[in-house]
Amino acid sequence: MSSELAIEVQHLSKHYALYDRPHHRLLELLWGGRRNFHRPFRALDDVSFSLPRGETLGIIGRNGAGKSTLLQLICGVLTPTLGSVRIQGRIAALLELGAGFNPEFTGRENVIINSAILGLSPDQLAYRLDDMLAFADIGEFIDQPVKTYSSGMYVRLAFAVAIHVVPDILVVDEALAVGDAFFQAKCMTRLKRMMDDGVSLLFISHDIAAVKALCRHTLWLEQGRVRAFGQTSVVANQYAGDWVERINSNNVTVLEGATAVVDEIPSSSRSGTGAARLSDIQWSTAEGPAESFPVAYGAQLTISARLQLLMPASKIVVSYHIKDLRQQHVMGAHTGCHELIYNKDLNVGDSVFVSFRAPVFLHEGTYSLTMLVASIGDIQQYTDAVFLDWIEDAKVMRVMRRDFFPVSDLVEIENEVVVELAAAPNPENP
Repeated sequence: MSSELAIEVQHLSKHYALYDRPHHRLLELLWGGRRNFHRPFRALDDVSFSLPRGETLGIIGRNGAGKSTLLQLICGVLTPTLGSVRIQGRIAALLELGAGFNPEFTGRENVIINSAILGLSPDQLAYRLDDMLAFADIGEFIDQPVKTYSSGMYVRLAFAVAIHVVPDILVVDEALAVGDAFFQAKCMTRLKRMMDDGVSLLFISHDIAAVKALCRHTLWLEQGRVRAFGQTSVVANQYAGDWVERINSNNVTVLEGATAVVDEIPSSSRSGTGAARLSDIQWSTAEGPAESFPVAYGAQLTISARLQLLMPASKIVVSYHIKDLRQQHVMGAHTGCHELIYNKDLNVGDSVFVSFRAPVFLHEGTYSLTMLVASIGDIQQYTDAVFLDWIEDAKVMRVMRRDFFPVSDLVEIENEVVVELAAAPNPENP
């Protein structure tokens, strides 16, 4: 194993024998393997990848895809059926809620025990204990039995221990989904700081936005096998397209006999039922096409597209999303509030021109445009949606550096700023 790697997984598999009835296991033993009473189940099948030191890897997939099994194999909780896992460095993991905690012991006692298991000496624990408890922030409950904790208190304490043992590799399995919004934000900040310090991260989550924010590369598992592995932006787009197809499969009829709309968008960038097509997508400022010239902060950006119906549709909503280089959505809008299109039944051959106009209140950087059209039954709750056409990375633009250094968030809207200066009191004339 190369010294540059933190984790190396080769042809890893985990198989189980499933028995329909408890006594079938005994019957199989009595037959000495000459007759099978079980059904084989492959929770993980021939998975290979490597994680360089200091890098981050996201693991995504539907429930039952094998994500948690993979992490348990990596952490040594499970023994593989086939293949190998090699680890270099201290590993800390949040595999499941409260895993490793004794429910009868207090939070403080569990912190001490788990820290020792993870390799902290008594002196190191004494030095870091106050910081652990402050990060967990569960107050007087730290001296109560863990069995009395809420799910949020469990994950606060477990995360506090995992990050303060200063691991070389940190494994997080959907644990942050339990905490409140404030704690999640604090955890994300700490994770990014640890990554800057060279900690390798394995991060499993159904929150694709969090994976995009933290991970440079992503592994997509499906039914225990690798569906895709590569740069997060590429894999996330593939995963989104698959999600669109699955959502649509329950609600739509296969499109047949429609005339195709010819445009410049490659088929690999779009997904949807094909009942409608977006074409002639443009975004521009007064200086010209936004993809051709650097765009200044504050410039007025016009985004437009033509929608053509290939099948009858109703409750139509067209929207755009602007994303940064990490594939995070930073701004967007939709036509759901416009009755002219949403409350109108559209027929085959109908064509609709849609445009949006907004100022570019974005910091320096490169941004891409996603556009989509959907039929949404309940626009208020965003339910009963069928995606007709979804185009990723239709356009790319670069926003120029501003005259002064920005210290606010990525999207900085115009604000009315009031500054009042009070003169210092004159000691001679109070």
